[in-house]
Amino acid sequence: MEKIVIIGSSGAGKSTLARELARILKMQIIHLDRLFWKRDWEEKNGYERLEILEKLLGEKQWIIEGNYLRFAEFHVNAADTIIFLDISPLLCFHRILKRHCENQERFRRDIPEGSTDKISLRRMLKVLAFSLGGRKTIEQTLCNYENKQIIRLSSVQEVNEFLMQQMQVAKERRLVATW
Repeated sequence: MEKIVIIGSSGAGKSTLARELARILKMQIIHLDRLFWKRDWEEKNGYERLEILEKLLGEKQWIIEGNYLRFAEFHVNAADTIIFLDISPLLCFHRILKRHCENQERFRRDIPEGSTDKISLRRMLKVLAFSLGGRKTIEQTLCNYENKQIIRLSSVQEVNEFLMQQMQVAKERRLVATW
């Protein structure tokens, strides 16, 4: 795994998984929300977003987290591994509420500089409705990338087991490298 894309609903744990994987694999994280928006959640246009992606995709290794399936042909196409966090909408909903309460005025590396965590009725409904539309869109997108390693994680336990597995692989690689 050299180029990894993590996708899933808001609140699924994309940023958290990206941070843990980056620590284990010693890789750079790219948070699309942070790069695709300006201060106070002002949207960057499609051209600006494409320019950002083109610059980043040339790197040897990276972990990109964020959906933005409209640009999938760029970052998903460049990836060798796609991780789909197919987490329960109710758990995602709970996580978003918890995160909002804990981080209202705090800096977060995964959101645009100069922005705060925002919560709205529209966003909450979108998370709850993810299983109806968002999951289907992701599934259809993934069908176009069957030549890639696709990892679907559907529970906290599966995510933790995956991380433990990656830790073991990284440890073994380091041992081999020291011989």
